[in-house]
Formats: sequence, C-alpha cells, structure tokens
Amino acid sequence: MIARLWRTHVDVDRLEDFQKFANEQSLPMFKKQPGFLGCQFWHNPEGSVTLSLWEDMAAIEALDHSETYQQTVKDIHASGLIRGEQSIEVFAVFGGTLDRFVAQP
Repeated sequence: MIARLWRTHVDVDRLEDFQKFANEQSLPMFKKQPGFLGCQFWHNPEGSVTLSLWEDMAAIEALDHSETYQQTVKDIHASGLIRGEQSIEVFAVFGGTLDRFVAQP
C-alpha cells in the first residue's frame, strides 16, 4: 500500500467551501480511480492535507495522468480556495492498522 500526502494552504475565510469541494468533487473523483483505497481530508491552522491510500505506485502514476484528476486540479486552482505553496509526498506503508477507522462526514 502507498500513502500520498498533498499539503496546501487554504483561504481561511473559505474553509467551508474548501471542505465542500473536497467532499463533493475530490472524493468522488478519487473513488473512480483504479487502485484507490481511501482518503481523508485534514485541516489545522497551519494548512490542509489530503491523505489518500493506493494499492501501489502504478495507481499513483495512473492518477497523475487521469483526465478527471487533471480537471479536478484545474477546478480547485480556478476556485481561488488554495493559497501559497503545495507539496506532494509519497510513502510506502509498512505497518499499522486502520481496523478501527470510522469515517467522519
């Protein structure tokens, strides 16, 4: 399993709009991608993070070339919701558990 972290900053006056975009546009787009296992959207005063989990590196490479992913990226940039620097980090998952994970709306 591979974990992908996307870090960004959000216009704090539009945090609710960002959360709506994440749940109504990003999540459905992710669910359509081959090899997608799940994701969570996190926020604190320092910024926002999207954690997505994937079967393997091939799934992440396919995401990068996905038309629906590319359109979602264009849409979020055009929305003016995100600010400043962004970064993507990819990690091999070697242990841990999600057995008691409960998704929050």
